[in-house]
Amino acid sequence: NCGAIPENLIEAEFFGARKGAYTGATQDREGYFQAAKGGTLFLDEIGDLPIAMQAKLLRVIQERRVRPLGGVQEDAVDVRLVSATHRDLSTLVQTSQFRQDLFYRLNVIELRTPALRERREDLPELARALMRRICKESGQPAPALSDRALTWLQTRALPGNVRELENLLQRALALSSGDAIEPSDFGDLESVPAGLLAEAATQAASDRPDPPTDTVPASIDIPNDLQTYLDEQERLVLLKALRECDYNRTAAAARLGLNLRQMRYRIQRLGLNMPSDDNDGA
Repeated sequence: NCGAIPENLIEAEFFGARKGAYTGATQDREGYFQAAKGGTLFLDEIGDLPIAMQAKLLRVIQERRVRPLGGVQEDAVDVRLVSATHRDLSTLVQTSQFRQDLFYRLNVIELRTPALRERREDLPELARALMRRICKESGQPAPALSDRALTWLQTRALPGNVRELENLLQRALALSSGDAIEPSDFGDLESVPAGLLAEAATQAASDRPDPPTDTVPASIDIPNDLQTYLDEQERLVLLKALRECDYNRTAAAARLGLNLRQMRYRIQRLGLNMPSDDNDGA
């Protein structure tokens, strides 16, 4: 974790150190690059790497050699690098907080992990898996997550992604007194620092599309229960697409611009009855 290593020790951690190189260095020690020789080195939070260390890392990547702190000989290293960050490196490059040459050296193949708010259909399964892990680590039975609790979680902005979700589940586990987690078990959000709530509100607002400029028909009926109304409309659309595709879920999903996992999730959530001989077309 590049952001967790003290700046005065990071060079020794990466490239190793010779005995006497610094106070407390009583013997030679390997760095991460020597330890990962012939393998893969994962650099987490690369965006937090100090600018001076970025130049040294770039040199190692280009020359495939490292010089331990306090040493005179260089060691050849053959390491594959994988890096990750929660920060926008392109923006950091523009503000001179991250070296452009290092950015292009690292950014050979980019994999973007979508935020939880972009994969809300996966949140129930993820929440259950996290709850099982939390309970296993604490040595207690895992309570069920009620449908109401899962729905509540799906309405959260979750700017902190998995870490925030795990924190909410730990809070609910500590406050729950029943066999299942309910929305009330997540506690009073007033105990969350105001700055974090403001950040969540800002993030949620930035995710919203611009307000529509179309005129709203005066004759439109306003339902008493919006969610029930929307579920029913979605149910009708799914049924129509399935019937027109002979209940082939893969074809119906493609017709609606969904993938098969999203289609299955909606069928299960809305309780649609499928013919016993249906298939996914796979």
